[in-house]
Amino acid sequence: MWLIKILLMALFFVFLVQNNEMVNVWPIPKDNLTVAVSVVYLVLFCVGYLCGRLSAWAAYAPLRATVRKQKKENKLLSKEHEKLNQEHEKLNQQISSLQEEAEKADRFSLNRKIKGWFSKPSVDDK
Repeated sequence: MWLIKILLMALFFVFLVQNNEMVNVWPIPKDNLTVAVSVVYLVLFCVGYLCGRLSAWAAYAPLRATVRKQKKENKLLSKEHEKLNQEHEKLNQQISSLQEEAEKADRFSLNRKIKGWFSKPSVDDK
């Protein structure tokens, strides 16, 4: 894309260099001011470019407003996501600690049962 733009600009400037005729500017009387055609074309090109850029800027104003709004919403959602992620981590830690306590309680009761088997006399021994 840039290569095409550079090529067109080069062709335009070659055209400007070759057109060195002196012409009168229309609203000013003929004898007072004469300007080269290349200067007129260059000025018209610059004015057209600036008008086009201004038009594009105005046309994309709603899009820029929408993008700004979405960025704000994304920022708020990211903060909320971070808070929920931290809360999730805390809950996972609580679950893991509760599971460890349950495992300890299960081990303790299993140990107690095993000790109970060996400490009680069996029915056959009587």
